[in-house]
Amino acid sequence: MTDAAMRADLSDVSRLVVPDVRRRLPRVAQLITGAIRTAVPGYAHGERRHQLIFTAVNSAVAHFLDRAVGLPVSPVAVDDLFRKMGFREAGVSDDLSHLESAIRGGAGACWAEIRVAAAARSVTTSALEDLHDALDAYADHLLAQVRRGHAAGAAAREQDPGLARRRLVDGLLGGAKPEAITAYSHVAGWSVPAQLVVIAVELPEDAQFDAGALPPSVLHRPGPGRAALLTHEDMTTEAIAIVTAQVPEARFAVGWQVDTRDLPAAYRWTQRALVLMENGVLPARQVIDCREHRTAIWLHGEPTMRRQLAQELLQPLFEETANSREILSETLLVWLETRDSAPAIAARLGVHPQTVRYRWRRINQLFGESLHDPEFVVQLTLVLKASVSLWIAGDQSDFERYQERTQ
Repeated sequence: MTDAAMRADLSDVSRLVVPDVRRRLPRVAQLITGAIRTAVPGYAHGERRHQLIFTAVNSAVAHFLDRAVGLPVSPVAVDDLFRKMGFREAGVSDDLSHLESAIRGGAGACWAEIRVAAAARSVTTSALEDLHDALDAYADHLLAQVRRGHAAGAAAREQDPGLARRRLVDGLLGGAKPEAITAYSHVAGWSVPAQLVVIAVELPEDAQFDAGALPPSVLHRPGPGRAALLTHEDMTTEAIAIVTAQVPEARFAVGWQVDTRDLPAAYRWTQRALVLMENGVLPARQVIDCREHRTAIWLHGEPTMRRQLAQELLQPLFEETANSREILSETLLVWLETRDSAPAIAARLGVHPQTVRYRWRRINQLFGESLHDPEFVVQLTLVLKASVSLWIAGDQSDFERYQERTQ
């Protein structure tokens, strides 16, 4: 802010009003600090951030009020604090709109205090116009410092290898454009191979592991509860061992090697595998090899469609008793998968062949000629294969949904 911008405020009005506001400075600074922390998500938490904002606001308001009454004060310290705020914001966001709005709001809060003090001294609003203009000019000056700091922070961020690694793994798993991947890879010093493996990591609540212990060839994406690792196929065992050494309760879903452009899909597959294991569809193991369960992962990729097909195709089974539904669906699925004879199916199910023949007669009564429709049989096979495992795991939502529809 220039001397010319403040010159008009060096008046009797300013000297009359400003001291009252100056005496209430800590309360004013707290009000403005609270407004900034509410408006800017990145500043909402953390005692250190709170202290930085309060110090910056308190110093800025004090500097403005002292200049308004003609005291010889330097702007260097205040400007530096606001540049630091902008620099730190660059570490979490490219958008300064929240912080800019908060500073404008802070200036408004300061002006409200000035008006209260002026009213107590019977000073009219029109007499404060020059002071108001000076406050607006000072807010502009502070915003310029914030933008300078943000630009410096953004420039430093672009050259930070650690941040580039995080952006690289986010870009690979999120399907970023190839040119962005190339840029992140260059700064991170991590050459992206043609194919990679995704490992989903499920951690106990509040558990963490030191990603710095992982080899440089392993990219790490942190997450609340679930993390992800990206690496070469021959590094998966070592990466899992390093995490397990720190968090023995960690569980893993290991994908198969895919092209880098398919990594977002592979990430979904590994996440889905962990969910299916939690739901009892996949066996409970510390390490799930997704390659061994590709069919289940695929069939459960569209849960809404599975539910709708189940309601449409499996209605005859849903009308049976719970025990009949269980044994008929199990027998029907084995037949659909194997097309074996009654003795062969009986041997697989551990029952008498005549029992299988009885069940098969009942299945034919339920589904009739539909079992001779190739398209129906394909759909029936898929929906049963996806559904029976859920039912065995205890998920009764299909039957509950059917009962709700038919009541």
